[in-house]
Amino acid sequence: METRHDLRRQNRQACEHQVTVIWRDAQGENKFATARAVDISKSGIRLQMPEAPPLHTYVTLRAVKLGLVGNASVRYCLRKAGSKYAVGAEFTAGLEWTPEEQSAH
Repeated sequence: METRHDLRRQNRQACEHQVTVIWRDAQGENKFATARAVDISKSGIRLQMPEAPPLHTYVTLRAVKLGLVGNASVRYCLRKAGSKYAVGAEFTAGLEWTPEEQSAH
């Protein structure tokens, strides 16, 4: 049986950088969270967040040290130990990440 990791289109690279995440809640209000990047690939990122954005929500990501500023769609959100969430987000609108961007900062 394949694991979720085996189904990914690109290899993920472990990282530990701060990411600002912005989205709109069900009432249309802006929500802000400081997340920690767990791993990243060309097309997506896994975050550890203190709050859960709704599934399929578009979020804005800003991670200066990763050279990443743009939008992504929440693909999954799982509650972890305590009050933390594992959130997988797929980059949208042409946003991509490359390892060279990380080393340049």
